[in-house]
Amino acid sequence: MRSLLTTVMIAAASLTIVAPAHAQDRSVDARLGQLEKRMNTVERVVSRTSGPLVQPEIGPDNTPVTAAGTPASAPLADLEQRVSSIESELTGFTGRLETDEHKMQQLEADFAAYKRATDARLKALEDRGAPPPGDADPAAVTDGPAPGPVKSGPKPAAGPTPKPATAASDPDRAKAVAAIPKPAGKDAVDKAMYAYNYAYRLWQAQFYPEAEAQLQGYAGKYPGHRLVSRAQNLLGTIYMDDGKPNLAAQIYYENYSKLPDGERAADSLLNLAKALTVLKKPRTDICRVYTELGDVYGAKLTAAQKADADKGRAANKCT
Repeated sequence: MRSLLTTVMIAAASLTIVAPAHAQDRSVDARLGQLEKRMNTVERVVSRTSGPLVQPEIGPDNTPVTAAGTPASAPLADLEQRVSSIESELTGFTGRLETDEHKMQQLEADFAAYKRATDARLKALEDRGAPPPGDADPAAVTDGPAPGPVKSGPKPAAGPTPKPATAASDPDRAKAVAAIPKPAGKDAVDKAMYAYNYAYRLWQAQFYPEAEAQLQGYAGKYPGHRLVSRAQNLLGTIYMDDGKPNLAAQIYYENYSKLPDGERAADSLLNLAKALTVLKKPRTDICRVYTELGDVYGAKLTAAQKADADKGRAANKCT
């Protein structure tokens, strides 16, 4: 397009020798100058990948230029006709380019609105009904019923503790574990979500060692992920159900102390008191945990959490 413009300008310059009509020459020169400015504008629009629309430096020349006299020769009239044709094509090209860019901006705006609406629906699903303290979050799990209340864990029997069966040592157990549906779709893409949901399903099926393996080191693998607080609380619950209250108490305390503003921090503190009760720790220590629960989270506790805490205080005769 620049090559054509250069050719036109050279032809116009050469015709000044032949054509004596100086007014016509000035008219063509002015229009060629406008064409060059508009070409520069189009080049900037084409090279730009995003941002607001670039307005042309000048608009179409709606005021006809009245030339003095008659064209001096047929070549000059032909040149004017060709320049007019180029102007018309350039105007149409500029208009189509701006229209396409406007449509692209509209698509980006529509996508952003769709993303905001989708994020809001997902958040509403995740926040729908907080589960009782110690339970995992059913809203974050793709299927399966919500689990029942956390069990305290069986008392250790006298004598050596038998090594728990795992999928690696028991072929039948391996088949049963393999039958547990694994998360798919978005959960499969997000590794942190996948580990949490799969551990939750394994816990529901009472495959505790396998569920523990999914969540061990979770905070280190996915630092800053929104599910870290829930995953740590769930890991403590799995330890409790697996008869490991010592490990559960440690996980609960770490979750509360390291993530005091986490989604399950209050639950972990409440569950810590339960784990200490199972471990038969002094009532003063247990009551201290309930006191801290009220001091830190008092007004933020749900009705179920408050009822659970009051029941624990009464059982331990906390004043």
